[in-house]
Amino acid sequence: MEMTAASRADGSPSQLLTDAERNGTPERRKSICRQVLATIGPGLMVCFADTDGSCLITAAESGSKWRYKLLLLQVVLIPTLYWAQELTVRLALLKGKGLTALLRQEAGSTWGWAVAVPLLADAVLALISEIAVFGQTIQVCWNVPVIITNTLFTLCLIFLAATGSYSVAEKVGLAMGVLQVFFFVTMFMSKPKGEEIWNDLWSFPLNEPSFVELVTANIGAVIMPWMLAYQQSALCQKGLAHEHGSDHLTIERIDTAVGSLLTQGVMAAMLVTVAALPKYSGQDIGGIDKLLQIFTDVMGGEVQAKILLTFAVCGACTVAAIVVTLCGAWALEEAMGRELPQRSVQQSSNLWIRIQDNLWARPTFYISYAASCFGAWLLTVTAPDFSNALTGVPTQFVNGLLMPPVIFALWFLSAYTLPEEYRLGTYFKWFLFVVFGICSLFCLASIPFAIQDAQNPDA
Repeated sequence: MEMTAASRADGSPSQLLTDAERNGTPERRKSICRQVLATIGPGLMVCFADTDGSCLITAAESGSKWRYKLLLLQVVLIPTLYWAQELTVRLALLKGKGLTALLRQEAGSTWGWAVAVPLLADAVLALISEIAVFGQTIQVCWNVPVIITNTLFTLCLIFLAATGSYSVAEKVGLAMGVLQVFFFVTMFMSKPKGEEIWNDLWSFPLNEPSFVELVTANIGAVIMPWMLAYQQSALCQKGLAHEHGSDHLTIERIDTAVGSLLTQGVMAAMLVTVAALPKYSGQDIGGIDKLLQIFTDVMGGEVQAKILLTFAVCGACTVAAIVVTLCGAWALEEAMGRELPQRSVQQSSNLWIRIQDNLWARPTFYISYAASCFGAWLLTVTAPDFSNALTGVPTQFVNGLLMPPVIFALWFLSAYTLPEEYRLGTYFKWFLFVVFGICSLFCLASIPFAIQDAQNPDA
């Protein structure tokens, strides 16, 4: 008789599994499920944050001005986004440190501060944009004054951080970020024509300055410095690194891959939704008011459009605001040489006592976090026009300057400082060098375009 995996220890065959084997199978499945649930999160969070309010408007602008000609670009950018984030996964899980902490360790405190300070500035500028778009969405849709909406939104961000629980912040961010999938529904409701999509996919009018500008805007916005720094620190915050860090690599890579597909899918869905409506062809998508007109036509009613935009756009702004605020505060804390607490256990069941304990334990984190939120809030409610202008040229300028050193720092650390079996392979290493070089050039190229737009707003 043929031997089976269920054979007894003495070699005789058995038709039945032992009790241990019967009980072990579901236990193994439960263990795998627990490991997956404990690992996923940072990759999805950072990708949902990447399609924030301003990025959604950029996608709508792309569809309005060039129909489907920028759709293929959204697909091509998926692997680029994944490769950049995958480097943070390797470094976080195998080195156990955030970006600025790792730079401080490998290159000295000067390099840590050189990245942490502009990273904090970049996070504050991004936060201003998220608060502003959130407030504008509620005002346009429901006539609630910006000062009320922005104040409540900012207070919620501060309270969320004060609880000291990264797990809670991640759950809130994922719940709000996933609301962007509503745009997949509107993509089909706008009834795009397959023949038009197919023809536009292979059309690249690179001789048109406005087309090149939108190509630059899309590429330059894919790899944000703050999203890379956030994911690396968040993985450490979840307690997934150190001696068992390599065990989580596969799951976190899947988490990141799914996030990359979703974020570019959302961008593509917004682009297709607008491109399918000839009525808005060639129009400038300046803000939420124009989006409300577009989605009123798509949804067949203004109320439905208001509900959609409230959930989807505000959800995108919320997850992005959580990411940028945590990223900036973490970067400053790491640059000072203070280790991020991993899965910190609260000693008291009383919420207010926990908050007090957290404030005393991590003053640098909470001071920088609260200061960022307060500064961003103050600008959006007292000088809305100035805050909108500030998130244009200055934000692109900081992103353009900071992205190349951040991405190549990750590349260098992944290629030369990791254990041999986890380093980038020779061919893949230089392939990524070229890809990231192209992205860096586009990111830097976005700076003069932004300056030109600021000087000629009606052009």
